[in-house]
Amino acid sequence: MPWISWLFWIGIIYLALCLIFYFFQDYFFFRPEILPRQFEYRYPFPFEEVHFDMEDGGTINGIHFKVPNAKGVVYYLKGNSKSIKGWGKFARDFVSKGYDFFMIDYR
Repeated sequence: MPWISWLFWIGIIYLALCLIFYFFQDYFFFRPEILPRQFEYRYPFPFEEVHFDMEDGGTINGIHFKVPNAKGVVYYLKGNSKSIKGWGKFARDFVSKGYDFFMIDYR
């Protein structure tokens, strides 16, 4: 019967870890980097910075890398951490193949 005791305690530890991650998920996973309003992006290819003003007063920031006669647009969502300032490096892969590249930052 010692395996039942082990199974019970493994279940308790698993449940405790699940509860910790559930209640503290904002701290563990959602760590935004808030850039100052006057922050300037610098990339080696042309881009346009876009601001979307929301009804509640918030602003969503985006970057649109443009190429002439684009084959299409890649709409890139970066995930839940940091900001888009370091993610422009991924635009190179698409811009070099003739695609516009657009990504937004979460507020």
